Amino acid sequence: MKPRTVAVIQARMGSTRLPGKVMMTIADRTILTYLIWRILKAQTLDEIIVATTTDARDDVIVEECERNHVLFFRGSEPDVLGRYAGAAEASNADIIVRVTADNPFTDPDSIDRVVESIASGGAD
Repeated sequence: MKPRTVAVIQARMGSTRLPGKVMMTIADRTILTYLIWRILKAQTLDEIIVATTTDARDDVIVEECERNHVLFFRGSEPDVLGRYAGAAEASNADIIVRVTADNPFTDPDSIDRVVESIASGGAD
């Protein structure tokens, strides 16, 4: 049986170095949308979930998820691991692919190679 594989994208507006960077645009798309569309090309993913915070400034991220028909999970801002764990639990995934929203050039082929390696090798 094929393992259920979910990409969890960590996204928030409160970056200290460049606040709001995930909603900045490349051409006509936000960085978050560009990333979502890019990793949708990975053949091994069953779903994408964006993990963001419950902070009101991250409402714009939730709105972007809704525009892209992508699920989201909201959790505590200081508890990054808790947001990942909550999104993973909500997705009922066997394999979680960790993606950061500030890297719009994440390679879908690399995702597939890693997931296939994990699935075939029985890794945790």
